[in-house]
Amino acid sequence: MKSFVTVLFVVYELYLCESQGISAGTPVFVLKGEDVDLNFTKAVVLGELEYLSWKFNKKNVLVTFSSDKKKVFDNYTWRIEFPGNNYSVKLKNLQEADSGVYSAEVTQGSTEVLTEYNVKVQDRVSPVNLTVSSFSENSSSCSFTATCSSQDSHTNSTFSCETRTCSQEGGERSEGIPDTFLQVHQSSGSIICNHSNHVSWTNTTKRIKDVCHQHDDPPPPNPVPIILGVFFPILALAITGAVLWYLRTRRTSKSVNVENTVYDTAQFGAPDPTDDEDSAPPLSSCYACVGPHTGPPAPTEPRNTAQLESVYAQVRKTTPGP
Repeated sequence: MKSFVTVLFVVYELYLCESQGISAGTPVFVLKGEDVDLNFTKAVVLGELEYLSWKFNKKNVLVTFSSDKKKVFDNYTWRIEFPGNNYSVKLKNLQEADSGVYSAEVTQGSTEVLTEYNVKVQDRVSPVNLTVSSFSENSSSCSFTATCSSQDSHTNSTFSCETRTCSQEGGERSEGIPDTFLQVHQSSGSIICNHSNHVSWTNTTKRIKDVCHQHDDPPPPNPVPIILGVFFPILALAITGAVLWYLRTRRTSKSVNVENTVYDTAQFGAPDPTDDEDSAPPLSSCYACVGPHTGPPAPTEPRNTAQLESVYAQVRKTTPGP
């Protein structure tokens, strides 16, 4: 962008020199409302009979200098400043009507022009619009016409795109009114509409992939389904494992508690009748005393008619003596 403006500036200078001659002075572009410095490139010394004057368009006098005093003319009383002691001046708050040639002349019988400036006051450029029309598209390419327009002018250009490469028919297109330039071109995957002059510029852009939809990059995969698809199976396995571990631990704990419970140790034999109550040891906790069977043998009956009765031991409750 900067290189483009520089080229246009050089072209304009050449055009200015050809149309107005070298005497038109050095081109100076000033933004409306800003100031301009009218300087000398070499030291100036005035004799006693000489005076120097700054003029606008050869006839309107801004200020005059002599060897011992200076005079500012009425129209510029509040607009002139003196930044140094070398007869340079600063003209403030320039408007478009201030565009013209400013010259410094030394007079002593005859007039000699010491320096000239061709000042051009410019306003900021207006915003620009970029529109796309005449659009066509197929599976492999697309083409469209881009129109760049401002308040005063417009220019357009046709673009043809294949895959990711676009070409502009006729190269970069530009149009200009004096000192103002309107351009449409492509850069870095975008169509750019630029409006500029020597003191300001503005632009607007459109991405080519927004115009040619088949060149859009595929959207990135949505990570949410992937995360959920991995997370939930792992969570389900973890919960299942925890439940199985809990049930197994609980079952093992119950089994250990049942096997280790001992109410009392069974004792065989009957108490000795000679032992009296006073000498008998205290009774231990005995829920039932199991001893050998001492009763008469059970009658023999045929196996197929009598109910079998298996007596492993006779349970007899012990009672304390009188």
